[in-house]
Amino acid sequence: MTELVSSKAADASTGPPPSLEQLADVVQPPPVPWTPQTVGWEVLAVVLAVLLLWLLWRAVRRYWRNRYRRDALAELRQLQATFDRDPGAGASVLVALPVLIKRCALSAWPREQVASLSGPRWAQFIEAHAGHAVHGAHALAPLVREMSYHGPESLARVSVHDVDVLLVAARQWIEGHASA
Repeated sequence: MTELVSSKAADASTGPPPSLEQLADVVQPPPVPWTPQTVGWEVLAVVLAVLLLWLLWRAVRRYWRNRYRRDALAELRQLQATFDRDPGAGASVLVALPVLIKRCALSAWPREQVASLSGPRWAQFIEAHAGHAVHGAHALAPLVREMSYHGPESLARVSVHDVDVLLVAARQWIEGHASA
């Protein structure tokens, strides 16, 4: 033990202590890069970018493809507002409703398939293409099937509640029908 103490004393006594100018800075390692180091991360980034672009393209395409639905719903809101202001306007709403449904169908399906339909065949078409709006189609089918056989006088006798039900059914069909 005395040898150890004497060797330390000998080392310390051999020269003056180092000054601050003689000390070297602590060498720090380079910072860890945030960029991925392997090709797998770059491939994953490219795949995710392509997937994101594809989803964006589908969303934009769906938005433009469903423009006719938004227009039909806007017109349906105007009919609803007219009926809400004047419940006596039920006959005019009932006359305009099948026309709106037909125009909506003409926008979604080929004209050759839809334009000539009327009466029971038109009602069958509405029910067959209801998508997830089955209840709306069942309520609309009698209206479009028998509309051409009723005049404004008989339509004026339709109750306010029935007109409301038909407006809700039309909204359901426009929003939920399965287009071509």
